[in-house]
Amino acid sequence: MRKYNILVALFAVVFGLAIFWFSRNLTTANADGVPGEAFWPHLIAWLLIGLGVLQVIEVVAFPAINAARDVQFATPGHLWAYLSAFIAICAAALMVWAGFVIAALILMPLIMIIMGEKRPLVVGLTTVVAVGVIWFFFVHIFNITLPTLWFLE
Repeated sequence: MRKYNILVALFAVVFGLAIFWFSRNLTTANADGVPGEAFWPHLIAWLLIGLGVLQVIEVVAFPAINAARDVQFATPGHLWAYLSAFIAICAAALMVWAGFVIAALILMPLIMIIMGEKRPLVVGLTTVVAVGVIWFFFVHIFNITLPTLWFLE
């Protein structure tokens, strides 16, 4: 377990540093002090680095906590999480070409079904309302442009 904890901690730190690297050309704030497009990536990067460091501290300072535990990566819950992550990555890739609305209208019902929601009316209404509210807030309140269909750009 110690080896896996250290590997996960190192992965978190390296992933956080990679986020910093890939967002290096984004603005962190404008002249008025309003956070720029690098705000959230940098926040997530700091979070990953901090959690990775904390995990290393736990492994080094408290070795007996997880000594007798084993790691299982193929339980049914893990497999559903892997499927959800794969669908989210596909939706992010789809968002580049199809835009936010279409990608979200595909992603949200799939994730809701994976999480166990079986009522079609609830899945449909929740998806439409959530996508509409997110779109409204980003476009009209936050004044942030969401990705659109590639041929409408």
